[in-house]
Amino acid sequence: MASVVIELQREALDRDVRVSDLLRKALVVARKLGQLELQAWIEKELAGYTKGDEIPKYREVRGDIRGWNPYRGWIPLFFEDSVEGEKFSRRNAGQAIAELEHLIKNGKSGSTLHMPFPLELQRQLSKGFGFETQVSLFTSHSSIVGIIDAVRTIVLNWALKLEEQGILGEGLSFSKQEKEAAVSTPRNINNFYGPVQSPQIQQDNQNAIQVSVQLDLESVRKVAEMIKAALPSLGLSEDQTREAKAELETIDSQVGSPKPKTSH
Repeated sequence: MASVVIELQREALDRDVRVSDLLRKALVVARKLGQLELQAWIEKELAGYTKGDEIPKYREVRGDIRGWNPYRGWIPLFFEDSVEGEKFSRRNAGQAIAELEHLIKNGKSGSTLHMPFPLELQRQLSKGFGFETQVSLFTSHSSIVGIIDAVRTIVLNWALKLEEQGILGEGLSFSKQEKEAAVSTPRNINNFYGPVQSPQIQQDNQNAIQVSVQLDLESVRKVAEMIKAALPSLGLSEDQTREAKAELETIDSQVGSPKPKTSH
């Protein structure tokens, strides 16, 4: 019967194997060998990091801070204090590995992703624009690829270390001797990827990475005005006309909003 540890190595080298699937197999191995720190790390990667968690250094991304201007789209925020600017230009991506894989699969290699700041920080940073608005950190597609790749490498290094200790497994089972040998195998996750860090900005639901969407609001405004002017000649019923006017008023209010919705 094939060795699960060798399978783990083989799958870690195979780019066609999703890292989230690789982690699930690694979770089985870690749990059966009693490697609790590795198990906890794997569970965090699968479920995502939450507020207050220590986050691995490899999950830090860098980018540009931009705020939403309803007339000009996303515009950059510049800091007089370079140290403060550097602080806010680094953030921790706490999403589950499967969510990051989904972003990469559905994005393009040159696309830009953005991470909205928590509301309190958005209000603080909005002062730099002179009006309250949405503020996000824009980061590259490749920075997320780097996170996924780092996790794949960690699993590979761990599986190689297990083999060096004579721990191979048969199918999904391990002998008593292998389990005893696992006790002397490095179990501190730092041995495989280095220290964790406390997040500079606490993780919460608003730290989700999103695909950046920009609308040409001036074009939207012009189209809405054309439709409004044409309403009397469209032959609509009274109810239909009233409904159309309500929708156009909604568009007007969203176009003038500092945080316009991109769908309705």
